[in-house]
Amino acid sequence: MRHAVLSISEERVAGAIRNTVLAHSGYGVIPAANAHEALRILGSRHVCAMVIPSSVPRDDQRMLCIEGKKRGVASVVLDPYGPLNSGDREVHFNPLDGPEAFLKVLESAVLRDHRLCIA
Repeated sequence: MRHAVLSISEERVAGAIRNTVLAHSGYGVIPAANAHEALRILGSRHVCAMVIPSSVPRDDQRMLCIEGKKRGVASVVLDPYGPLNSGDREVHFNPLDGPEAFLKVLESAVLRDHRLCIA
């Protein structure tokens, strides 16, 4: 079972590394270059979770989290400085905790909200 993860990145290198880690962990990765592209994808495809890096402006992070909540999509915000306003579908994760911890947080969010999804 492959869960679809929308991976937003305005940084080419960091985004490519994250997407590789996600793909090697069994996720179907849907890349988005920015928040506006991510919103378009959310409106047209099924997504189980989205990963939002700290390089995305705070206002865009909030907008994506709100849209994710409306659509029942978990948001994992890579934020080393703490939560904006954590909600039931929004998780803030310090990327300095490493890729294994990141994958555990993402898996928990996906399993909580999308047990039966197949991408």
